[in-house]
Amino acid sequence: MSGLWSGEYRCDDNGECVNFSAMLTETDGKLCGTTLEPATFGPLLGCDFEYEATLRGDRCGQHVWFTKRYRPVDGVRQPQLLYSGAVNASFTLFTGRWTFADHALASGTFSLVRVTTRSVPSLAVMLAAGA
Repeated sequence: MSGLWSGEYRCDDNGECVNFSAMLTETDGKLCGTTLEPATFGPLLGCDFEYEATLRGDRCGQHVWFTKRYRPVDGVRQPQLLYSGAVNASFTLFTGRWTFADHALASGTFSLVRVTTRSVPSLAVMLAAGA
């Protein structure tokens, strides 16, 4: 699962589609990473700004699940999100569902397509440097 992924998530209630990217690192079935997405909600709605979130999760075979937390420094006060789904046999497509930890809130679907695995070290260095 390590690498750069590009995808979208959709909301069940209104069908809104939001594009996002994810940089994932997998070690012994444990996942961590970050996502970037345009500010389509919250205090920066309508601004030319991206929200960043951290990911933590697990992979067992082709089943994947992780939690997503937005960085509070961006002013986002969202509850934790839960993502679960499956990756295809070639580890190039990851699809599933997302929901808030409080299931009374919104939920929807997501899909991610692998962009690359070769640039993981250079992208990780860039992200660590704040690029």
